[in-house]
Amino acid sequence: MIGFKQFLLSRYDLEEGIVRKGAVALYAAQGKRNGDEAVRHYQQVKQALLAKAKKDTDQKVDALAQALSAMADGMIATRMQIGSVSAQLTAANI
Repeated sequence: MIGFKQFLLSRYDLEEGIVRKGAVALYAAQGKRNGDEAVRHYQQVKQALLAKAKKDTDQKVDALAQALSAMADGMIATRMQIGSVSAQLTAANI
């Protein structure tokens, strides 16, 4: 038979494990969401650069500006994804 203190310690360990698993799942979902956002931005870059209907120089410059802006947003989302995955690994190994 285990003592009261041992029971409390085992119960604390169980709750800590549940919290850790929840944090890992949360960071994994956040990483997936940021990765999907990055893909969306990178697809916008590709669409802006491959659009062939633009014949005017001003339209081409505007398309390049849009592509550059979308690329920056994609890089930010990628950085956020890396941070989420890093936090996920840290939470899993603590």
